Amino acid sequence: MSVYKEFPNAEVIREWDKLLALTEKEVIDLYKSWHEIQKENQETYKRLVTEKNTKIDEVVTFLKTQGIDVIKYKKSGFFPKPSGYQAWFKNNVVDKISEKYPSYQRHIPTAHMTSCVIQGIELSNNQSPTNVVELHRKITNQFNSKINQVKKTDKLLIKSIAYATEHQIDIEDLTPTEVIATVAESAKEKYLKEQVPFGTEVYLKHECYECSTYIMGEHRCSCGNRRISIVVEGDLIQGFEYYPEAN
Repeated sequence: MSVYKEFPNAEVIREWDKLLALTEKEVIDLYKSWHEIQKENQETYKRLVTEKNTKIDEVVTFLKTQGIDVIKYKKSGFFPKPSGYQAWFKNNVVDKISEKYPSYQRHIPTAHMTSCVIQGIELSNNQSPTNVVELHRKITNQFNSKINQVKKTDKLLIKSIAYATEHQIDIEDLTPTEVIATVAESAKEKYLKEQVPFGTEVYLKHECYECSTYIMGEHRCSCGNRRISIVVEGDLIQGFEYYPEAN
């Protein structure tokens, strides 16, 4: 049995479905517990090293009293300098004692650059290393964002089908993505005709430095200096808005 404590729930670094199931507070508390365990294990390691060295020193001292020097020396100038233990002593004493005092080289679990698919949604981590709190926040934001995006797409599809039915837009045999795109294009055209019909004067803010107006249906601004088009953005759920754009 190891004298060092294990990091509880360390698998969440790799098994992101388990990590996503935790609240942020639970993850923060888990990370704190890992730090406490790491500190305790390092203190245990220091204590074991001291005990090991003490035992080895006791054997070295005893053998010296028997006239046996276990130190290996190397020549340096006029005086030999210690350079470790003699091989027989290292193999039969130092190594045997050391076996009873395991070293500690573990680190707090961290994530590296990788990706994972959870519930059909691909999540990724582009930073290495990443602690468990940062990883939890990152993949939770990604997961929620993509779930919301799917929900919005579903709502938009329903809205688009209803709009197509109401305005007699042919969407037969189209994929959901094509339905949304086709209906959006038609809805934008209708919105633009209603909001700024041909002949309507549109204010230009920065599109032309020579004039500040554009007449819907024309190709250029009022002074003829810049080509102007009207851009429509938005969707059936959020609504639409338009703005002039210089080409």
